[in-house]
Amino acid sequence: MLFNVQDCRLTGMENKLRYYLEKNKAKVINLVSRLIGIPTINPPGKNYEEMTSLLERECKKLGLVTRKYITPKSIIDKHKVAGGSKRINLVADLNAGHKKVLHINSHYDVVPATDKWKTNPFKAVVKGNKICGRGSEDMKGNIASVLFALKALQDCGIKPKINIQLSFTPDEEIGGGTGLGYLVARGLVKANYAMSEGYSGNYISIGNKGILWAEVEVVGKSAHGSMPYKGVNSFERMNMIVNELEKLKNKILKKKTKYNMRDTISKSPSFVMGGFIEGGGKVNVIPGITKFSIDRRLIPEENINAAKMEIETVIKKFNNRYKDSKVNIKFVSQGRPVVSIKDKEFFKVAAESIKFVTGKKANFSVMPGATDMRYFMQKGVPSLGYSARGEEKWHSDNEFVCINSLVNTAEVFALIMSRLS
Repeated sequence: MLFNVQDCRLTGMENKLRYYLEKNKAKVINLVSRLIGIPTINPPGKNYEEMTSLLERECKKLGLVTRKYITPKSIIDKHKVAGGSKRINLVADLNAGHKKVLHINSHYDVVPATDKWKTNPFKAVVKGNKICGRGSEDMKGNIASVLFALKALQDCGIKPKINIQLSFTPDEEIGGGTGLGYLVARGLVKANYAMSEGYSGNYISIGNKGILWAEVEVVGKSAHGSMPYKGVNSFERMNMIVNELEKLKNKILKKKTKYNMRDTISKSPSFVMGGFIEGGGKVNVIPGITKFSIDRRLIPEENINAAKMEIETVIKKFNNRYKDSKVNIKFVSQGRPVVSIKDKEFFKVAAESIKFVTGKKANFSVMPGATDMRYFMQKGVPSLGYSARGEEKWHSDNEFVCINSLVNTAEVFALIMSRLS
């Protein structure tokens, strides 16, 4: 049974919302299930048209004014995105008659699923408190919670104290430059305050580490496997340069950020080698070229250019020492660390809303991983990240989101919408 405005009879706005959200949680379960059922797999970026059409219908039901922006080919080419759907960005506005805008962003693309799932990853399975499916936690659950929050405010007769703008964007899973990054750069969205995915429960994110991705190529000389002395084994040289970079890694790990992070170990930078390794082709051939990756995450106190120079210095010294091989490096992606500027009113409302829902003091923390919120933070917009939770094993097999977290997250968003002015 669905409830309308007259059903919200409990005393106080907060109690009205809580009562409505709990009694109508079938709505959010249904919406999450429908979102999971559209496999917006990225790469390459599938079914974006179907997803944005569904979301546009849901927004219009809530009285939001919608518009779509197709990311132009020049931007797609710049970010080296190939194949898949048109990159469709959906923006939806609720004009509540106020001067300021709270922008809430959600990405609708998901990473591919492996063949190790116990269920069909693109058919939602509801069992107990869990909804299992690819994208349930990252981040289709959040999409449903935000829309559920607006529906609750509407049906309970509670008007937001701030204009609301939603965006549903593609390609966060490959960097976001062709999604929210494009919208922000072109000034196609408005935000005095911004929110998107982040931490859960009583933790809320205020920024993220920087990211520096590189591809390292080690060039030796191929030869027959029976006569290794006639070649230079690029695989063995790769092991040697990795050992030198390991010394740099150990030095880097001694650094600590002054900012709060949920996990103490995350207060240090990180340096991961071998996300991909490529080389060789036949057992009896000395490999002439071997490649591997570096994933370097920077704490807010670090600088991208300085991080590049540290790696390049190690490689330069190595090349000077071993003249019969050559190590080349190409930096393929980068983003500086970001921390939101603090807005007293926004942070206070978010903290009070989280405490009301969770019963715990809000903990503002920097995240180790990057989200699309960085695009607003880089523009100086006060920005926070908050999400519905499963096990926080994003991109993992058998991903799920908890139904009670969907309801609680909707309540947090609804309270912020109705309190922030």
